Amino acid sequence: MNRQEALNIIWRKLLIVFISLLALSVFISLNAGPFTVPVLVFIVGNIGGYVGIHRNLTTLSDVEVAQLSSSWLGLVVPSFVGGILASVLYLLFISGIISGELFPKIVEDTVQEGDKKLEGFLVVFSQHADGAAEYAKLLFWTFVAGFNQKYVVDVIESIKSR
Repeated sequence: MNRQEALNIIWRKLLIVFISLLALSVFISLNAGPFTVPVLVFIVGNIGGYVGIHRNLTTLSDVEVAQLSSSWLGLVVPSFVGGILASVLYLLFISGIISGELFPKIVEDTVQEGDKKLEGFLVVFSQHADGAAEYAKLLFWTFVAGFNQKYVVDVIESIKSR
């Protein structure tokens, strides 16, 4: 198999997963619940990971491209890690460890009368961005977390060194 054929296989696989993630994110957005924001953060991190994989294809050797074309895991795992890192970044935003004008302001959900308030660890999932601009920042940074996975690792390292 030549490089172009292998790339075509990879692009088809990436397109299938990307469309699936977009459909899942639309479905979750339309059926909002207490876990909507963290799940969308994870999905956007995955999407960033897929874009990062696509971008890095040009740096791979012919052998690496051929191996990647025959592996679903080689495509899924890096983007899954992007979703995990996006979730970690979301936790850093919630905690206030990372804050400022460039970063989203995350606030606790308000509880309507008769609604059950989440307690304990589950309160982490009842957070949201404070307005449209803050959601845009949140989605941007979670995409970056998946796209450039070294970014979140560097942030964690800088926090550890403080």
